[in-house]
Amino acid sequence: MNLCDEPDGVERALAGLLLLAIAAGDAAETAAAEATGTTRVGATVLGATAGRWPVAVAWTDDRGVVRTATVTVAGRVDPGRTVGLGLGPDGAPAAPTHPTEVRTAGILWSATVLVVGGFLLVALYTAAGVLGRARASGRVDREWRAVEARWRELPSG
Repeated sequence: MNLCDEPDGVERALAGLLLLAIAAGDAAETAAAEATGTTRVGATVLGATAGRWPVAVAWTDDRGVVRTATVTVAGRVDPGRTVGLGLGPDGAPAAPTHPTEVRTAGILWSATVLVVGGFLLVALYTAAGVLGRARASGRVDREWRAVEARWRELPSG
């Protein structure tokens, strides 16, 4: 068995599809959050926490001013990690009015991209296989006709 470090075309296509699904889910979450009056930004964690405790975060607002606040994050976070932060209309940290809808929108869009993209990849590779076999079959037929003509010209006996 020859293990190769280079990914083949199928692996690259699947990796690209996964990245596209993640980006689509993030865009859907951002749109859903904005529909509820909340803007999502990336905030950098300034301190460490080991659980569901308040932690200081910093982000840059629309005017380019670095702002800080203390927010509650789920799980353990290390300083320097980027977390999603919802900002209300006044620019202060605020949770979306319906956080489940925001998360669900992201999950549904990601799943949709994965399913539709998966079907398209299967269709593409199936069509490529059919075309490749048809081309190879045509080449074998042409080669056989050329060889058969030479065999018929040989004297029998």
